[in-house]
Amino acid sequence: MTTAPIPITAAPAPRPEIIDSKNASDRYQEAYLHAGSMVQAGDLIETVGWTLGIIIFCGAIFAAHTVLTPETPAADWLPPASLTLGAIITAFFFWLVGELVCARGEQWKASLDSAVNSSPFLSNAQRAKVMALR
Repeated sequence: MTTAPIPITAAPAPRPEIIDSKNASDRYQEAYLHAGSMVQAGDLIETVGWTLGIIIFCGAIFAAHTVLTPETPAADWLPPASLTLGAIITAFFFWLVGELVCARGEQWKASLDSAVNSSPFLSNAQRAKVMALR
């Protein structure tokens, strides 16, 4: 019993027509904008924290300069020292919150990258446009 050989062609398999998915593309682009603004909000929080820390620290230097002299008792060092500690704590707190907000925005972007990459509703050109990889 002989069988006929199966013809092998180099032609690609027929691909179903890609549906015009402008709505999906727009939705992904808007989500990327929101994720980017979350990262920018985190950066702004960090900047505000550093600015507040510097302002409080300048207040501590001013308090130390105006209140303290070489003959000042040790108890008078408490306000400038507490202001300096407050500046450090304020800057650290705002930096930490800003980093957490930035990290959440970056996680959102990574999640969107995965969703866009695996979306059956987008063509490769649309994926590149949405992910800004032109």
